[in-house]
Order: sequence, then structure tokens, then C-alpha cells
Amino acid sequence: MSIQQPEGSGIRPPAVLEDRRRSQRVMIRIGVTIHINSLGKISTLRAMTVSVNDHGALVISPQQFPAGAHFTVENNNTRERILCRVTRLPQSTSDGFHVPVEFEKPAPNFWRIAFPPRDWKPVS
Repeated sequence: MSIQQPEGSGIRPPAVLEDRRRSQRVMIRIGVTIHINSLGKISTLRAMTVSVNDHGALVISPQQFPAGAHFTVENNNTRERILCRVTRLPQSTSDGFHVPVEFEKPAPNFWRIAFPPRDWKPVS
């Protein structure tokens, strides 16, 4: 379904969220460990991804974090670690907090999965 605007109105339909993404998002559960440095003390939390991309992930965490918080995410399959920041306030759900994280730098190989081509669209 598309939004039709009168020609010459200068109004453009809102961009589809998927069209604005910097990289393809894949819905996949990958175990991660969150490493938090608080006042020089390192603590860890077990978590799970909901979705991943070249720039970060949506993580289910037992703990909420403020937007802008920094921590390290470890891929439990590879033991590789990467510095992340929370991009917005997590949403509370029945399975924990959905925490959107962005890598400090894009890391296309961090998740060790093959992403679909950029022009791939799922069948509705």
C-alpha cells in the first residue's frame, strides 16, 4: 500500500523504515555477554539478540540501560568483543528489556552470518 499525494503538493510520503536502514537486519538469536565497567569494576550479564546488522543489534537483557550508555558486547560463539552504545531507551517486555545497541564502528563480520543482499525484500 502506498500513500498518494497530490502532484506539486511538496509533500512526500514518509520513508519506509527498512529503506532508511544503513544495513540489512536479520532476525536471529545469538547468545551474547554484556560487559559493563562501572566505577572500575567489571560486571557481566548474559543476554540474547533479537536482530542483528552490520552496525549493531537489538538485545534482550535482564537489565535496563540508559540511552547513551556504553558497554562491551561479546559474541558467545566467537568470543569476539566490540564496544557499543545504547541508541535509545530500552523497552520493557515480558522476556526482559529490548536494548538497541550500535557498534562504535561498523563490523560486518562480527556476527559471522551471511546477510541477504541489500536489495532483498521478504515476500509479503
